[in-house]
Amino acid sequence: MRPANNKYLSHIYMSANYQLNTTDSSINFHINSENATSFIGTGLDSNQINTSDFVIVMEDIINCDEEMNMLVSIDTAEIPITFYNVSAAIGNNKFEFYEGSNSPTTITLPSQNYDIDNIIDQLPTLLNTASSINATYDVSFNESTYKLTITSSSTTVFYLDFNNHKQTGKLLGFLPSLYTSSSKTLDSVTPVNMNSIPFIFLDTSFGASGSIITSNRDDIKTFGSGVLSKIQIDRNFGDYITHKTHGSRHSLVIQRKRIHSLRFTLKDPNFKTVDLNGVPFSLTLTIDFIDFKSGGVYDTTDPRQKKITTTREDVNENLTQTMMAMGRELQQDADDRNKIIQLLNQG
Repeated sequence: MRPANNKYLSHIYMSANYQLNTTDSSINFHINSENATSFIGTGLDSNQINTSDFVIVMEDIINCDEEMNMLVSIDTAEIPITFYNVSAAIGNNKFEFYEGSNSPTTITLPSQNYDIDNIIDQLPTLLNTASSINATYDVSFNESTYKLTITSSSTTVFYLDFNNHKQTGKLLGFLPSLYTSSSKTLDSVTPVNMNSIPFIFLDTSFGASGSIITSNRDDIKTFGSGVLSKIQIDRNFGDYITHKTHGSRHSLVIQRKRIHSLRFTLKDPNFKTVDLNGVPFSLTLTIDFIDFKSGGVYDTTDPRQKKITTTREDVNENLTQTMMAMGRELQQDADDRNKIIQLLNQG
């Protein structure tokens, strides 16, 4: 058995279901990135057009009546698994290596798709080439612990530094720290993780933050995004993912009344653009037209813009108003009962 990925990223959906009540309640828009009006940049690994980040400019503008709103969601997506699990795009192909008091050398794994056998074959060659003392290195893999052991032929201490290469550390089973060999060997501290991209985010530029995503950055832990779907990667390299939404689906409420252009981007778990190596992907976008009031949604005010009670006076005032309102309701109920009793007595 070979390593599987145990890395997760929390993803919180904010969804709602609304009644569709127009003659043309929805539109399906079938999109192939190969037919994009423009592509955003080039792939870091392939240096080819970035088929995973593109813009479509439509000849037929989609309009929405003033009293209506548009909800956009993903019905299907077909994505080729042509992105590498070790690459510059992911940022998991480099780390620092040095021996004794010599200067560090940057080890770079060629961007490609690896399994564990490829790693234990490739890594010794790179270390041997970088060795400043002509040492020979061997790398072995323990299938019971999913950990690597790196062994040197020299008694000189060697170091692996992942402080600035966190993603490479995750790949090879190390934390973002400096590691020192002991008795010519160095063992990884966590299981290796060859499944660098266990899922993909399908992001949009509709200007609606309908999803909240956690971040591994120090300056921000969560951020809003226009992500429409989180798509699990459950196929092997070279296969296609066929994603189909089942049951209640996540939708973004679009504030604008017309859509003329669309931008879609595939992002990895660290929200970096995925490099499909020039291979296109396709999707079906569903646009629903809804009337909030007819659907039973009357208060469309963003709750984040409402006043938040923060003082004791505000709490007391709100409590007093609530108790008075409850009292009026109870008094009205009592009056209604008394009127019924009087009518019955008169009968």
